[in-house]
Amino acid sequence: MMYRMGQQLLKMEAWLNRRRYFQAIQATLQLLFPVVLLGAYVDSVNQAVFQKNGFLNQIYAISQWLPGFSHFARYTTLLSASLNGLIAVAAAFAVANFVVRSAQRDYLLAGLTATLSFMMLNFNFGIATKTDQAAGTSFLTTNLGMRGFLLALLVGLITGALFNKLTAPSQSIFNERQWLARVKMNWLPLVLTLGGFSLLSYGSSLVNKTGVNGLFYLVSQWPFVNPGTVLGAILGVTFLSNSYWLLGLVGPLDFSGDSSVSTIQNLEYALQHGSAWGAPNPVTVQTIFDSFANVGGPGMTLALIIAILWQSRHRRYRQVAKVSWLPSLFNFNQPLLFGLPLILRPILAIPFLVAPLVTTLITWTALKLQWMPPVVYPLHRTTPGFLMGWLGTGGDWHALLVSGVNLVVATAIYLPFIWLDNQAVKGGASR
Repeated sequence: MMYRMGQQLLKMEAWLNRRRYFQAIQATLQLLFPVVLLGAYVDSVNQAVFQKNGFLNQIYAISQWLPGFSHFARYTTLLSASLNGLIAVAAAFAVANFVVRSAQRDYLLAGLTATLSFMMLNFNFGIATKTDQAAGTSFLTTNLGMRGFLLALLVGLITGALFNKLTAPSQSIFNERQWLARVKMNWLPLVLTLGGFSLLSYGSSLVNKTGVNGLFYLVSQWPFVNPGTVLGAILGVTFLSNSYWLLGLVGPLDFSGDSSVSTIQNLEYALQHGSAWGAPNPVTVQTIFDSFANVGGPGMTLALIIAILWQSRHRRYRQVAKVSWLPSLFNFNQPLLFGLPLILRPILAIPFLVAPLVTTLITWTALKLQWMPPVVYPLHRTTPGFLMGWLGTGGDWHALLVSGVNLVVATAIYLPFIWLDNQAVKGGASR
């Protein structure tokens, strides 16, 4: 039965790899991978080293002895914003370009149209007031980076589809003297795309000042309002959160704050009693998912890197894993999402979703049976995932043991799918 399921997964992935729009998405992810990788390294350095509460700065007190620490912090923050700030814009252009290029349409004009359409979706036209008419338009720059990535993919795909459906193939050589003829040939998808997305942007800004993307995320985050302490709810939001990452909703969802009251109560208890044992709220999102089921980032991807370097025969997988392990150590796994890629990949999607669920169950069991105390101390997001439980409990070795077990189990969950991918590599079916 497992063999048949594996073969079906291979067939599904081979079928997807033959689809024009899927190929365009995968080509876009690989095109953006070098920028995303560099951005992940800069983010790791910026947040772990040059932030006052960063993991490495807390250990080595770098801010106290490094001359110009504040300048380095500002520079790496600026560099991170520069590298990651336009990812979505580039994605909109690249997806439309690849979709239309394969159909021999005007790929440059399609890419430019998708870029302009995506930019239009990030204008807010509904914030003007009677006393401040000058504030009638606002550009939403926060949606141009990773936060707007999925919306950019959708805009690029829709734009490319309109160009493919409404224009004829062209074998002419595009140059600067042909722009008028190119616009005449492509006027219908140009008008429909720019006009349609601008109307959508205007309409959405009347009901929500964060634009289409903000409205979309507002709806997406609704299930994360309050998972509480019920295991089923925690498993549900864990599964949904990781599913979002696989769809390209990279990084915007954070539901750890919804247990802030419980977290404060746990911290107060530990400070009063000098120990995390007996804290009043042992089961929360923070004590389970954030601290034990997020090692290397969503999907327990540090385990994926271990599985790839240990058993994979896929040359690109191994190359991506080798250059991505350091950011993943500090829980930045975007290079894996773009480089392998993980986004919209059927084979690796299953362990990406299953591994956090299993490790959540293991952690919940350990807490319910009181094999370890709960995490009570706040930790920075750059704290290596396998150390979060140990440090968050004040150095309890039971928590470190559970973290180790979780990492081993997660690696074991990934391994069969790495072996399955090896079959595709051997059979020539892998891209």
